[in-house]
Amino acid sequence: MRVRAFGGTHPGQVREHNEDAFLIDEHHGVFVVADGMGGHQAGEVASHMVIDEVARQARDLTTAVRQMALASAEGRRAALATLPQVIAQANLLVYGDARRSAAHRGMGTTVVLFMPVGDEAYVCHVGDSRLYLLRGEELFQVTEDHSLVNRLVRQGQITAAEALRHPHKNLITRCVGIQPEVEVDTLYLDLQAGDRFLLCSDGLSDMVSFEELRGLCQLYRGQELVRAAITAANDAGGGDNVTVLVLEVEDDAPSPHPARLGVLQRVEFLQDIFLFADLNDQECVRVNGILYEERHPARAQILRKGDAGEEFYIVVEGSVGIWDNGVRLTSIGPGRHFGEFALLEDQPRSADVWTELDTVLMVIRRADFLELVTADPVLGVKVYQAFLKHLADRVRDLSARVGKG
Repeated sequence: MRVRAFGGTHPGQVREHNEDAFLIDEHHGVFVVADGMGGHQAGEVASHMVIDEVARQARDLTTAVRQMALASAEGRRAALATLPQVIAQANLLVYGDARRSAAHRGMGTTVVLFMPVGDEAYVCHVGDSRLYLLRGEELFQVTEDHSLVNRLVRQGQITAAEALRHPHKNLITRCVGIQPEVEVDTLYLDLQAGDRFLLCSDGLSDMVSFEELRGLCQLYRGQELVRAAITAANDAGGGDNVTVLVLEVEDDAPSPHPARLGVLQRVEFLQDIFLFADLNDQECVRVNGILYEERHPARAQILRKGDAGEEFYIVVEGSVGIWDNGVRLTSIGPGRHFGEFALLEDQPRSADVWTELDTVLMVIRRADFLELVTADPVLGVKVYQAFLKHLADRVRDLSARVGKG
């Protein structure tokens, strides 16, 4: 895939200085928006320090990520672990400068970084600058804000509507440069020809509603969309600096991979599975980062009774049969799953599983699952509550059967 990039920034209608910065590096395939904060133009210093550091490392970073990401599922894990290192290095530079200079004390910046690799993309972000995806006519917010109000929404303390009016809606919970270490979220996405990604600072997302932004994305393309989005933010009051990047994905060569579920399809698919039914869209995107597709021909054995296993399987296409001692117990088709208890503990498989047709499976490994729910406790609580409800339902079903017997 080839990505064409367009960008622009504006100080807005209220601020005297523009503390936003952005990077478009089409040659190496690195795109960044940073929204600085701090008095006496220190935010401008912080955002440009991050942009400059990413630009300096762009060649080595993209080479390393491409070598890892295109190799295997393990390569994807390595790529997602590598990306935050460039942000960590930039964080140390900003933090060190702020400690040395009284004028820069307390400065920091948000960052959202997008890196396409073949027909995939890797994202890392800190703060409340955002990444959106327009696929077809559907606009989707990919990143999840590291902000106080978003944390309160996720914890169920306020509603999304209340968050829009909250007096501390601009208070972020993560920032590059404030502490010697920073927690960076990483995400994995697929790319499809015709996709449009929009990276922006909160000067856009705070001033322009989701519905209005979707309308702009449907009406405009390229640099016209950049200008239209900035104009809309300024017409709405321009309360902050506003920066917009638009990335358009073009198909420059056939994909080496068979057709795969796109990220939006995966989000919808996951939300139909009991484990993930209570997750929001952005949480499902995080699960997408640990999800892998397997393709198997008909009459292939997937699991053997008695073998240890650590994978949870979801059937996307085709079907599998569950067998015990040569007896076929049931068939599992698209949208159904098996092996969920392997996510909790290492235990022998209770049956043989064979494909009945050519079959596509989505797979989650226990190690990846435990790492995800440990890193995101709110997501973890939702998933474990779903597990407990699932267990309770099975116990009730078993009790009912025993009672009838």
